[in-house]
Amino acid sequence: MKLHCVVVTLAMSHVAAAESTTVPLNITALSSRAGYSVIECWQLSSVPAAYMAAVNYAVGNTTVATWSRIEPRTTVGEAWAPHIQLSVVLNGLIRITAPAPVADGPDASMCLQDHPGRKERPDTRVFYAMPGTLRSSVLIAADLKSASTLAGHFTEFPSDEPTVLIQIPFVDDKAPAQTVLHEGPCL
Repeated sequence: MKLHCVVVTLAMSHVAAAESTTVPLNITALSSRAGYSVIECWQLSSVPAAYMAAVNYAVGNTTVATWSRIEPRTTVGEAWAPHIQLSVVLNGLIRITAPAPVADGPDASMCLQDHPGRKERPDTRVFYAMPGTLRSSVLIAADLKSASTLAGHFTEFPSDEPTVLIQIPFVDDKAPAQTVLHEGPCL
C-alpha cells in the first residue's frame, strides 16, 4: 500500500510573521465518547512549517482519496465513519447531528435499548459543513461503529445542488494526534 501524507496549507501574506507565531490547526471532528458519536473541536498537534508563502501542516499518513458526489436533498440517516478520515467539502452542504436523534419504531437507534452501565447520552450538537473556510469545509470523521455502539451521527445533504467532497482515510484508522478543545464544532 502506498502511503501519502496530507498537508493542509493556509495562505499567509507575511511568512515571517508565521515563523515567529505558532498558529494551531483546529478542525471539527466526529468522534466517539461513551458509545455515542459526538462533535468536537480538535486542535491537531501538527507543527506548522512556513514555506511557499504559506503555513503548512502535515496532518497524517493517508491512503487513497475518494471523490464523492451526493445528490441534492439526500438524507442518509444514522451513520458512522467507514474509516477515520479527513473530509473536505468542495460543493453543497452537509448537516451533521451527533449523536443521532432518538427514533421510534423497529429501526430505532440502539440507544433506546437497555444497556447495563450505559453512560448518560451527550448533548446533541449540529455542524454544517460547506465550502468556504477551513472551519466550515474540513472535518475529521472518526466515529467508527465499533466505538459509537449506542448511537452514530445523523447525516443530511439539504442543498439544492449536489454535494461534492473528498474523503481521505488515515492509514490503519489512526487519527492525527490532537487535543479536544471543546464539545461542538470549532468556531
